[in-house]
Amino acid sequence: MRSRYAIGVILVGALLAFPASAAAGQGGRVSTLAAQQCSQERGKIGKRAFRKRYGAKHTMRSCIKRTRPKVASALSAAAQECQQQLAQSGAEQFILDFAWDEDTVENAMSECLADTVDQILNPDDWTEETEDEEE
Repeated sequence: MRSRYAIGVILVGALLAFPASAAAGQGGRVSTLAAQQCSQERGKIGKRAFRKRYGAKHTMRSCIKRTRPKVASALSAAAQECQQQLAQSGAEQFILDFAWDEDTVENAMSECLADTVDQILNPDDWTEETEDEEE
């Protein structure tokens, strides 16, 4: 449970470092998020299973290489979804829904991207989290 929140904080921090309009085009961002996904996977399945899945040498590099396309796709989908939400709800409502610290569209967009990317890349964690909140 703690690692899921730590990954979420890391994702938010990574997404806040770049403007929302460049969500899908940043190779560095994709690599960073892919590395985070691989670290999370290694933590879940253990080092031995991780090595078995990705090879004995350069396991993290292999995982990142395989994970990059999925992360790039998730960033692109998240950017589109957040843009649609902004267009549908308007700037004021979008800010109320996503911006907790600052009242700017850029901050709200970063929060929306972080939530949406996390939901796309970790659907099992997201489902568990929303079920916990309902109880």
